[in-house]
Amino acid sequence: MTSEDRNNERFIAPRSGRVFAGLIMVAVGAALLARQMGALIPEWLFTWEALIIAIGLFVGARRNFQPGPWMILILIGSVFIIDDFYPDLSFRHYIWPMVIIFIGLFMILKPRRHKREWKFESTSTESENTMEINTVFSGTKKKIVSKDFKGGEVNTVFGGNDIDFSQADVNGTAKLEVNLVFGGTKLIVPAHWKIQSEIECVLGSVEDKRKDAPEVAENKTLILKGSVVFGSIEIKSY
Repeated sequence: MTSEDRNNERFIAPRSGRVFAGLIMVAVGAALLARQMGALIPEWLFTWEALIIAIGLFVGARRNFQPGPWMILILIGSVFIIDDFYPDLSFRHYIWPMVIIFIGLFMILKPRRHKREWKFESTSTESENTMEINTVFSGTKKKIVSKDFKGGEVNTVFGGNDIDFSQADVNGTAKLEVNLVFGGTKLIVPAHWKIQSEIECVLGSVEDKRKDAPEVAENKTLILKGSVVFGSIEIKSY
């Protein structure tokens, strides 16, 4: 088996994300073409604010509009568009307090699925089989040592995470949901684990930079779910 074959086995990415991204590009191109042909299309549709809202709607649709970081993008874009139409209101001066309040309400009202743990520029060791990390304008380092890791959730807005699975183990499959908005996450994952990425990326990326392993364990699969907006997930191994 070649190195490229092993990499393909270790990291499986879905095609659906590319299809939806392609459809968005077609829609944008069609709108631009219609505008060049003289169609009456509102100018605000071609602003960066509209782009932010479109990205938020795209991510929200892919997640069945469940509460998540996509709502922040729609909030930011909407506030700036309203401010452009009604400059006397000066909404943009209140954008960051509104975003922070929105994030706080999201944290309070979001249903608990795992043991909730907030980390702000700290390092910790997790010995349970599940985990949850939430960071806002901050960073987190965490080492997972569970020998039967089941999964967890990572939510980051304007922050970063460093999660080490090098001493952990998976029996079968584990699901890790990662939602990033203007943030980054580095995952240290054993080289023989298989990574199945179902992450939806919008101006973001998921890169598997692990070293080659002699064999890929079919019974050790880490499934990545969630969304990355203006951010990145980097997967490495020691």
